[in-house]
Amino acid sequence: MTSPKSPALSLALAIGLLAGCSGGDNSPVVMSGPATAASDDVRGPQSDNLTAAEIAQVNQANAEPAPPPKPDL
Repeated sequence: MTSPKSPALSLALAIGLLAGCSGGDNSPVVMSGPATAASDDVRGPQSDNLTAAEIAQVNQANAEPAPPPKPDL
């Protein structure tokens, strides 16, 4: 014997699942005018050479001992 609340709960669950699957979580992107690159997006070629600060960080990391492995539980 089922409860009289069971069909109402089933219907509410089905509506909730359908509402969650609608894909309406993202707001639409609205652009006005032609799409152009911002001044921050226009970049020249970058060098692969490290700076002095980056070299110091790499050397410091290489000098540190490796942490001991943790025992398995």
